[in-house]
Amino acid sequence: QPQQKDYDDLCGLPDLNEKTLLENLRNRFKQEKIYTYVGSILIVINPFKFLPIYNPKYVKMYDNHQLGKLEPHIYAVADVAYHAMLQRRQNQCIVISGESGSGKTQSTNFLIHHLTA
Repeated sequence: QPQQKDYDDLCGLPDLNEKTLLENLRNRFKQEKIYTYVGSILIVINPFKFLPIYNPKYVKMYDNHQLGKLEPHIYAVADVAYHAMLQRRQNQCIVISGESGSGKTQSTNFLIHHLTA
């Protein structure tokens, strides 16, 4: 099978349906790309292992960058909310949702790590 192009934002899929959406997420997950955007929404697939994408290099890389300019990451969402809070002088909210064991607590920890950095 030829390698399919993967989309880091599902809004870019040429044919958006359940099958193509799931195939794209599966292809990205196989490449250890656990983050995928749907516009400004971030989908995370729990890899059930630690990936080396949460170090100071990534904190710096996602600092003050526009959403979608770099590969999807939880740090990008945290950074956009932080800078929106500073610019608009209004509280911001990030909703983390998922089933039990899906990684909500770990995602919250990564958000806080980026915000405190």
